[in-house]
Amino acid sequence: MLYLANAFSLNMLEVGDGIELIVYPLSINDVKNLLSKGFKSIVGHPDTAAILSNMLGITVQENRETVKLLKGDELVVGQYIGPRLAPGTTTLPEGATIQFYLVRIK
Repeated sequence: MLYLANAFSLNMLEVGDGIELIVYPLSINDVKNLLSKGFKSIVGHPDTAAILSNMLGITVQENRETVKLLKGDELVVGQYIGPRLAPGTTTLPEGATIQFYLVRIK
């Protein structure tokens, strides 16, 4: 399963006796290509979902679901970096950015 999230947490993993992750930086074009094959949104904030929708040209639903990643799952993280978003924000404020990463269980 391919997920799109606005953050990554260790709570998303079943660590057990240990786990190795691979994290790749992604360009916006990489993200668009990956998500074009289908994905499940686990973006937990409505304003971040709106910003991602506008950036990516697709509908990103807000979904505060808790997910445990399994072997074979992939997580695209759109990590917001900037000041707290004002309610109703649909575009990035000046000086803010979103860094994209792909997280895989090794």
